[in-house]
Amino acid sequence: MNQRPVAVVAVGDLARSPRMLNHARELARTGRPVWLIGLRDRDFDLPDGVRLAPLRSWRKIGAYGLGGAAARMGLTGFQLLTVLLRRRPAAVLVQNPPTFPTLLAAWMAARFLRARLVIDWHNYGYSMLALRLGAGHTVTRLAARHEGWMARRADRHFCVSQAMQADLASRFGVRADVLYDRPLAYLSGTSDNPRLLAVCPAGWTADEDMPLLLDALELSTAREIEILLTGDGPLRAQLEPRIAALRAAGWQIHTGFLSEKIYRSLLSFCHFGLSMHRSSSGLDLAMKVVDLFAAGVPVCALDYGGSLSEQVSDGHTGFLFRTAPDLATLLERLQREPSLLAPLRERIRGAWDTTWSEEWRRVAAPVFEGTS
Repeated sequence: MNQRPVAVVAVGDLARSPRMLNHARELARTGRPVWLIGLRDRDFDLPDGVRLAPLRSWRKIGAYGLGGAAARMGLTGFQLLTVLLRRRPAAVLVQNPPTFPTLLAAWMAARFLRARLVIDWHNYGYSMLALRLGAGHTVTRLAARHEGWMARRADRHFCVSQAMQADLASRFGVRADVLYDRPLAYLSGTSDNPRLLAVCPAGWTADEDMPLLLDALELSTAREIEILLTGDGPLRAQLEPRIAALRAAGWQIHTGFLSEKIYRSLLSFCHFGLSMHRSSSGLDLAMKVVDLFAAGVPVCALDYGGSLSEQVSDGHTGFLFRTAPDLATLLERLQREPSLLAPLRERIRGAWDTTWSEEWRRVAAPVFEGTS
């Protein structure tokens, strides 16, 4: 008898969903048929043994106010439900957020097919919504109740940090297994660039404080540092005039979206990284910091508190800052004393010695055993 597949669902750009791609890759390595379901806004390398079921984005419909957004979510939910019912998976692994309509459609399909529903908690959908509407908005509060209702109907849960694990238990009454993001492999390289090279991998979204970085560069005199701002996203265009003004003031700043292969090769030749992630919940961790640590690159990270201490240790694997003046001072210090970075590199290589495959086999593989 043929084994029923596992569906891995991310209702977002799959090229920007590395954790879910990693899930699909590991599931395929176990010999299971795997369907990857989500949006294909950009090209990406499909993991070996994984089949793709792309969803339509319906973005043009969503541009027409609240009514358009509701119609887009309804169409997306119906399409996801239809795709899942056609593929008939034995287990559905779904990324959250986005919460609605993703969790509802996945739950309906799982119950109809008698499949196991597994939620991978990257953050809270309602906390992302609160960035736009405010925590006290009626829609935000209804979204939080819906998210909790859906959480209690899933069969198993993964989450990205111990802080989120504790919060899920107290907030929604569910038990989640912590599955840390880990590097796929470890790289090594040294830069012979006489200028310090700093990379800031960015998604240019609301949960990253890119304006704070630009504020810091305007305040800092550390113009011998070359800055690489990678990635693309909705907020990049509106910040381009400020970036152009910084270039005119003497900063060497490069922007652009890189292919996965070029991006990972670049990281190993950078002296340090910048993480502007500002968690909406305080409970998630930045995947891009994992990429930097995989290359042995120390990180200067925006200190949002919460779970960050599970990832970056101040003065040990990186440096933390809270304000633009803090970061400006830190950049000037690193320009004066680049030798501060060498011991951090050594500590990163000693502390981050577990790959994603090893972590996945320990935590996630048992969850999918017995599904057929």
